[in-house]
Amino acid sequence: MTTQLMKDMTGLITSWQPRKVYHSPPRYLDDLKKFVQEKMALPPALRFSGGKKAAVEFVDGGTLDFGVNRKTGTATESVGIIMKRDLLTLPDLRLLMAQIQQEDGKFSEVILLVLGEVNPDMEAKLQHFLGGRKTKTAYCVMKK
Repeated sequence: MTTQLMKDMTGLITSWQPRKVYHSPPRYLDDLKKFVQEKMALPPALRFSGGKKAAVEFVDGGTLDFGVNRKTGTATESVGIIMKRDLLTLPDLRLLMAQIQQEDGKFSEVILLVLGEVNPDMEAKLQHFLGGRKTKTAYCVMKK
């Protein structure tokens, strides 16, 4: 099941363009967080929550880069985001897989955002790893 927040977040990430070229992954993460926060601060009619009154909370910590919790009425939705710069080698993939394993179950849905270069073999191995997991967490891999 894909929540509306997951659809909104993937839409925001798709429209996000980093303000400049950075030389370190944390700078890209800060840029994305600032972009998402700015979009959430818009008046309700323009906000990505479809004009509904919503309480939004950012979550930091652990191996998760950040998460977004949104409460609309009595419904609460949560999406986690893990950002990875370049997925070229087996050690890159192992690090990402370890992050995924640590975050399983904390969010019902997680976006894996891969920036930069992606080795097709590592991408295939990531998809195989995600497909073989017995978890309730749904993962969406996005490349930028």
